[in-house]
Amino acid sequence: MGDIAGTLVKHRKRLSEIASVLAHHGLATWAARGSAIAGVGPVESLVHRLVTSEEIEASEGERLRGALTELGTTFIKFGQMLSLRPDVVGEDMATELSRLQATVAPDPPGVGQSTVEAQLAKSVSELFGSFDPSPFASGSVAQVHRATLVDGTAVAVKVLHDGADVKVREDIELLKAIATYVEEEDEEVARVRPTILVAEFAAMMDAAIDLRQELHHLQRFQSNFADEPDVVIPTPYPELSGQKVLTMAMITGQVFTDRASVEATGWDVEALVRRAAGVYLEMIFRDGLYHADPHPGNFLLPDGTHIAILDFGDVGRLTNRRRRQLETMVIAIGTRDVDSLIDVVLELTTPPPGVDLAELRASIETWLSRYLLVSVSDLDVHAIMTSGMELLHRHKLVLPADMAMLFRVVLRLQGLGRGVGTEVHVPELLQPYVNQMMAERFDPKRVARRSSRSFRSWDRFVAGLPDQLQAVLDQARTGNVGLDFRLHDADHAIDRLVDGLVAAASVMAGGQLMSRRTSPMLGPFSVPGLVAASVGVLTWRRLVSQRKTKQSWVTRARKIGGVARH
Repeated sequence: MGDIAGTLVKHRKRLSEIASVLAHHGLATWAARGSAIAGVGPVESLVHRLVTSEEIEASEGERLRGALTELGTTFIKFGQMLSLRPDVVGEDMATELSRLQATVAPDPPGVGQSTVEAQLAKSVSELFGSFDPSPFASGSVAQVHRATLVDGTAVAVKVLHDGADVKVREDIELLKAIATYVEEEDEEVARVRPTILVAEFAAMMDAAIDLRQELHHLQRFQSNFADEPDVVIPTPYPELSGQKVLTMAMITGQVFTDRASVEATGWDVEALVRRAAGVYLEMIFRDGLYHADPHPGNFLLPDGTHIAILDFGDVGRLTNRRRRQLETMVIAIGTRDVDSLIDVVLELTTPPPGVDLAELRASIETWLSRYLLVSVSDLDVHAIMTSGMELLHRHKLVLPADMAMLFRVVLRLQGLGRGVGTEVHVPELLQPYVNQMMAERFDPKRVARRSSRSFRSWDRFVAGLPDQLQAVLDQARTGNVGLDFRLHDADHAIDRLVDGLVAAASVMAGGQLMSRRTSPMLGPFSVPGLVAASVGVLTWRRLVSQRKTKQSWVTRARKIGGVARH
């Protein structure tokens, strides 16, 4: 709590500004939730401010959108992230937050040039053939200047707004402190795990204010599409880039907006939309690294045979673990295996205590029947995703950010062609990848490799148990062993898990010790083996009795320890 209060006091000026804006937009009650926040001077004096009649009549989403807009770049970006998380904030709030626009005025002429010279330790006249001190585009954290290399090649120079990194870091510190406090004090807010949401957002913003990461992304995507010349990725210039500066090739072409302008480039509209969607599916399923913002403004058409993709600051990754979970989900949906689908949903979302699995199962069965028991050509990706997010929100389940981002990309691909008067059928484009997933999952060689890895893992685990148990026994004899439990386990789920692991490990250790005839021996039996097996049996009996008592030995030990301390 001291660290939280210290952070709030350290940034009290910005905190005062945040509190004032929240109060103005009718959100003072939320700002005052909990004494630690309300007790910081400026907040306490503002939480009871009268709100205008217009704000009172506005919806909660409209008021929050207005407040975030007024608070600036970091909070606008946070709201935009939440707009992609209807599983967290609900569909209505997400829809309202999706209207947030990060409109940041460019820095005065010359400021960006000064940043470039400070970062690259040379004057722009030494670095470039020409450099326009006035930016031609401005985004939430950076602006873009026209320039040419010394050989005359046209380039775009992306430069962080002056002081943007400092302000973002200050706001992130405040968001982390507030998230930590409300997660500890408010059970309703804690269910959406605000500290995890803010940590994910912080990682995204760290990438946004360090242009070296976007440079790395450009290099990776150029490598991934080196054999597909119709896909144009801007060429970066590492020697003219740094933390606050990114120099890349200037790409010109037609914006992906309306049918007439697309056809004027020579592209067939339907072919273009299918190719753009296909490129994204290659990124996801072939490379595991994908551009995470496929809206029409991030595409340019240099001519009738090439498609250029811009802005690689926002990138998603599909890890091996996520790929496996995605495969399991797709196969479960394809085979109508509700039990497997529930298992992977629970694995992905880490549900809070008290989730009604019977009700969840019924909801998933209804969802499958309503949206997925149709032919591939009739699948409505938007309805599937929207209803799926509503289902998660209703059952208080929260997707990990990377999976939510992936679903957002697929959803945007579905609507990619609407502006140019056509529709891309993502399910049809997905079908080859689904078939490949199923073939790979059940490939005998892959199954054998997976079984072999599992066997080796269990073999190492079991083989090491006797030595580990012996070490524990040795430490127990010398008084050097102890247990320190620091668990927040309101429904005793962790207790039951620990009991089960102790029981299983003890029984297996007992079997290993007796089979190895570990001394000392009592007749034909290993004494350490008998002890370990006995511990397993007793713990298992406690685990069975726990169904009636609702308490495990871990909980009882903690309570006894608490009484002893008092």
